[in-house]
Amino acid sequence: MEYENIKVVNLEIKSNPEILLPQILNRIGYSPETMSESIRKRINKLIATGWGIIHVDFVERIAKITNGGTGGITGKGIRIDSSKWSALLNHMNSPELLCCFVLTLGESLDRLIEEKKKDSLFDAYVLDALGSLIAEQAADQMEISISKHLSVKNYECSHRFSPGYCDWELAAGQIAIFQFLQPETIGVKSMPSGVIIPEKSISAVMIGAKRVTTKSPCLFCKDQHCKYRRTD
Repeated sequence: MEYENIKVVNLEIKSNPEILLPQILNRIGYSPETMSESIRKRINKLIATGWGIIHVDFVERIAKITNGGTGGITGKGIRIDSSKWSALLNHMNSPELLCCFVLTLGESLDRLIEEKKKDSLFDAYVLDALGSLIAEQAADQMEISISKHLSVKNYECSHRFSPGYCDWELAAGQIAIFQFLQPETIGVKSMPSGVIIPEKSISAVMIGAKRVTTKSPCLFCKDQHCKYRRTD
């Protein structure tokens, strides 16, 4: 196998928009106890409006790992230039696969946020928080779907990791993923800086192996103060 597509049945977020309120309040720094009823209604309306125009789309692909040297991981058609993630291969039995994906919430939410900035920065801030929350939920679901897909074939998976995290340089990482996946087919493009458009889009890679004892390099990374540090 050189390449394989992942059969993700459904990536739509199924939670009720109304239950997102506490998470949105946490992101924007509002306390439910001190918030006025008018603000509560306003935020709920914004959540419903944003929810109604979000459409999750994605591309995904699996490549067979051909080399895992000290400077990175090479797969058929893609290379991950990260010493830390390459070192993670030493904590796996038979690391064989690079599972790559790009997902997006689409351009409509970006346009609405820009429109709201003209009249209300508060509204734009709430919608931005909503988009970030839903994008992360979609990426979580994508990670679960990939893990389930590979578990049927007796593979275990690392956590997902994205360009710009650990020692994987942002712009170079996006180039590698975009050349491999060509997410322009779903309307996603990468700027020279590595920033993705639409803004609420996520690119990531997971490693598939016969046995994964450590899911991220965090446990052997010396940066104890990294805000992205994971303990699982």
